Amino acid sequence: PKLDAIALVPMFPHTLSSRPIVVDGKSEIKIVIQADNKMPAPVTCDGQEVIPTRPGDVVYVRKKPHKMTMIHPADHSFYASCRDKLGWGGKLGS
Repeated sequence: PKLDAIALVPMFPHTLSSRPIVVDGKSEIKIVIQADNKMPAPVTCDGQEVIPTRPGDVVYVRKKPHKMTMIHPADHSFYASCRDKLGWGGKLGS
């Protein structure tokens, strides 16, 4: 929960090889839309805003210096959620 990282996650992956990429939180990622690109390449951030791009555009991704506060119930446990959702600590083969 305290990892300083940026996660780039593919939207609607259609293959098992489409995996998130996790990089150091101090990284800056440069994405170049190829000049001969024929397909739309919209950029979306947390699924909230869609920004259209054009061939030749450059998109930079970096972490903001501001932290986000998450609201959870008082008895919320990150590790308990992982254990429940991923079956950690359960019997093998069940």
